This record gives sequence, C-alpha cells and structure tokens, in this order.
Amino acid sequence: MKNRASTMTACLLLLIFGTASLAQKTAGEHIDDSTTTARVKMALLEQSVSDATDINVETSKGVVQLAGFVKSDETKSMAGEIAAETEGVVAVSNRLRVGAKKRSAGRVLDDSILAAKVKYELAENKETSAGKINVEIRSGIVELSGFVDSYDERDTAVKMVAGMAGVEDVVNSIDITR
Repeated sequence: MKNRASTMTACLLLLIFGTASLAQKTAGEHIDDSTTTARVKMALLEQSVSDATDINVETSKGVVQLAGFVKSDETKSMAGEIAAETEGVVAVSNRLRVGAKKRSAGRVLDDSILAAKVKYELAENKETSAGKINVEIRSGIVELSGFVDSYDERDTAVKMVAGMAGVEDVVNSIDITR
C-alpha cells in the first residue's frame, strides 16, 4: 500500500514538473500563472465588465493576455486596467477586439461549427500546440490568441486557419512565450 502511494505521488510530481518543463516554465511559474489568471477573471466578473465571460485570459510568466470580442473601447480599456491592477500581473497584452455585434442563432451555430473545425485542424497539425491556442469566432472572423513558443508556430497556425473554408478573416492575437 505504501509503495502504491509513493508511486502515485511520483506520477503526480512527474505530471506537474513534466507539464511545466514542456511549457518552459517551472512548476512554481505554472501555479503562479494559473493563480494570476484566476484572479484576473474574478476581478473582471466582480467589476461587472459587461463582456467578462467573453474575455479570454491567459498568463505566461506574469504577462496577462486579454483576448476576445467586446462591444466598446470603454470595455476594452476597463478590462485592461482591471487586469493591470490585479496581484501577480507583470504586464498586460490587451488583444481585445472592439465591435462585437448581435448574431442570429444561425450565425452563432455557424461560428460554433467553424470553431470546432479550426480547433480540430490545429490539434491535427504537429507544428502547432492546439492546447495553447484559443479560438474565438464572430461572424466568420477568427481570433487566435494565447502564448506559443515560437514565431514559426504562430505563423503556421495563422496561415493554416486563413486557408480554411468559412473563414472570412484571421486576427492574430497570439503572443510568444517570454
């Protein structure tokens, strides 16, 4: 029984440290970034940012990236200020796009299907880290965001998505891991 517990503990530590090393972060940085992301999301919700649930928040080594579609410059600015004032934030990359419009139920469904296709293609491509790239779509406009390890990876993802049927435009909001 004791041997089984030791094995499980070793596997858990390997998973934590192995995942951290794959992302070029220490386990502590990974935990700090996850905590910072959660703090920013909570702050956006607590401050009643109208589009808070539509805002993607990612953190890499204390740099917070905000991405997604919002309705106004005021919302974009307020979200950036809230993120910057949050504990653990070193810098903010505010990649929010202004101009979110009401969509019909059919358009929402079309965007959801396209998002699934985009995510699938990113996952199938060995040159892209699909788990690190967020996909948001509004009326055929695809926004790719998140942190990847290289410019080549970012460029491959953007080119691949731009060539897909149904994609009207690609907004590259992907940052390179620092």
